[in-house]
Amino acid sequence: MNKYLFFFIALIFMFTSAAHADFYTWEDDTGAVHITDYPPPQFKSDSSVRVHRQEKPVIDKQNSVTERKPDIILFTKNDCPDCDKAKEFLKSKNLLFAEYNMDSDENAVARRKDFDNGDDVPFAVINRFQVYGFSETVYNRVLNLKP
Repeated sequence: MNKYLFFFIALIFMFTSAAHADFYTWEDDTGAVHITDYPPPQFKSDSSVRVHRQEKPVIDKQNSVTERKPDIILFTKNDCPDCDKAKEFLKSKNLLFAEYNMDSDENAVARRKDFDNGDDVPFAVINRFQVYGFSETVYNRVLNLKP
């Protein structure tokens, strides 16, 4: 009986820690700010990395995400399922965003070079924070950060 209780408690701790994951903010050599739900590359010094602990969100009418109207730029490509998810997520939050498709717009590639030399998509710039890929959790956290 005791080993089942121990197993059950261990499962509870595993699932609650995954639900309250942290995210990381760091600045690279070019001054670009990166926000991810995974730790930065190993070559970054600990002093330039900020770990944001998951807190319970407090939503009120004055500070809601839709009230702040964040500046959002989204770089996409054709046939990109994550790009479609990112667009749908932003639309579901009623957020306005500028989309630049790197496959069909030559200027989009040049605009992307203003931020970095990458070509991975989706790539979003939300209130000056750069977000690589799409994770609903990371997008929500970045949208709640004060610019």
